[in-house]
Amino acid sequence: MPWINFVPYDRADGDLKKAYEAIYSVYPGEYRDPVPSLVKPDGTEDSIVAVHSLIPEAMRHMMSGLGVLLQPNLPLTRRQQEMIAAVVSVHNRCFY
Repeated sequence: MPWINFVPYDRADGDLKKAYEAIYSVYPGEYRDPVPSLVKPDGTEDSIVAVHSLIPEAMRHMMSGLGVLLQPNLPLTRRQQEMIAAVVSVHNRCFY
């Protein structure tokens, strides 16, 4: 999906690796596991987090904020969060 250069987690080091770890530490467990339908035949997957990897500090701020918004103790269920994401994606004509 990404049409820009990015650095996946398994190839990250230094500040980028720290940014990935900070982001993944705030995501609820059910959001950390890969979605089988998004895994490509070569084992890779598109990642909305990874497409922000060229600017690690911006990635850390943006995606950590999203991780906090996905916490299970908030009033929206995962089903509702996914529905909102799907409607926005359709509106934006985006596969995600």
